[in-house]
Amino acid sequence: MTEEDTNKIIEILLILVIPPVAIWFHDRACTGQVCLNICLCLLFWLPGFLHAIW
Repeated sequence: MTEEDTNKIIEILLILVIPPVAIWFHDRACTGQVCLNICLCLLFWLPGFLHAIW
């Protein structure tokens, strides 16, 4: 298993549990996408989940 495969598995697990951390893990920085995802998760978990998948 390569490092890229391992990172994809970690991202998928993070998306299911805490979507904002999955976005941060993917970008490796606290960007506007992370802040948007936090706001979406505070509204309800599903919008944040869908944003993290996208």
